[in-house]
Amino acid sequence: MNSNRNVRPSRRSLLALGGAGALAAATASAGAGTASAATSPAPGSALLVPSPRLDLNSASANWIRGKATKDSTIIQSFGYDNVNRHIYLAQVTQGGLRQAGESAPVSSADRNLHGDLTITKWDMAGNVLGHMYLRGFGHGMSFGVEPVGATACLWTEVDAVALSDGTSRGTRLARFPFTDGQVLDSTSPGLVKYTPVPGSKVNTASVDPVYGRLVVRYQDTDGRKKYQVHDLDLARLGIWSEPLAVIGEPDVTAVAGWPLATYGHPSLQGYVAVGRYLYMLHGNPYDWTEEIDGQEVVISQPGVGNTFISSVDLTTGAFSPAPPSPFNVNVNPCHTAAAYTLDYREPEGLGVYIPDLAEPGVFSIGMGFASGTKGARLANIYGKAGLVQPS
Repeated sequence: MNSNRNVRPSRRSLLALGGAGALAAATASAGAGTASAATSPAPGSALLVPSPRLDLNSASANWIRGKATKDSTIIQSFGYDNVNRHIYLAQVTQGGLRQAGESAPVSSADRNLHGDLTITKWDMAGNVLGHMYLRGFGHGMSFGVEPVGATACLWTEVDAVALSDGTSRGTRLARFPFTDGQVLDSTSPGLVKYTPVPGSKVNTASVDPVYGRLVVRYQDTDGRKKYQVHDLDLARLGIWSEPLAVIGEPDVTAVAGWPLATYGHPSLQGYVAVGRYLYMLHGNPYDWTEEIDGQEVVISQPGVGNTFISSVDLTTGAFSPAPPSPFNVNVNPCHTAAAYTLDYREPEGLGVYIPDLAEPGVFSIGMGFASGTKGARLANIYGKAGLVQPS
């Protein structure tokens, strides 16, 4: 494993986020998204400079195992507040709860369809410190955590639209402070919302805490999944006209030699970016099946699974390092057996962890996994810390 001690993040790094966020929050409005880039400073170029890359094949460590969240449903994603040493987790709100303004308890199916989410706040050991409810926001596949003083602002999807599969997805982004015990509606007055790409759908976000970026995943008007990377300072102001990177989402099953009959088409379960690289997590729970060549095939075998982590160069949109030829998918995308002993094991989210705030460029990537029985799900985080220096 190589250290990252000689590589300096941009000035908009984790250590600057707290104060900058407070200033930007005072200038943003619910109609954000129309500010002119011509009157604002140009974004930094650190994203285009070679930066350290996670060694996908480095060993995975058990960071947090078998911890409860506020609700009993499966976690969908998580993120770190590296400044205040907290972890935030998102999940679809469990059925049977009656919240403020509701005349009766709401079923699980209706929570899913409406896009109601629960955010749990953990300490770094996985103990619950607080929670808030979001109504009408989306599914929670990814969200960003931005430290602001002693708390954090969350970047989530919002304005959920119901899908035919019984779930929902957000059409815009929202930014708001975590407030313990609050029930926040997508229609709440003053909620700051953004539309980074006009006409886009299925918007989610993630924050790069090392280089001060906001990563937006969205579906364009042609139905293609894409990523844009923006300077976080400009994103707060609703300035979206100067993205640092725009790439299409690469298909892990399009890698030469991919053993489709073994792993199928694993579902995207989360993403983060640090510097020049985007990281994606794919996979399904044990015993997940898929129809391949007319036959129902188990693509996530118990004890093995079909969980893969991959890295993509944001300047090219290609897997980096490139998948080897002629046949070896265990480099990039990289199959991971982390948390393989869980009885129920579903990959759910990635998070960027910075162990030492004095060295924000030395980072690790956490991988989330849901476990436990239906109605009593638990959350787990396993991490990778190996870094490869740019050549």
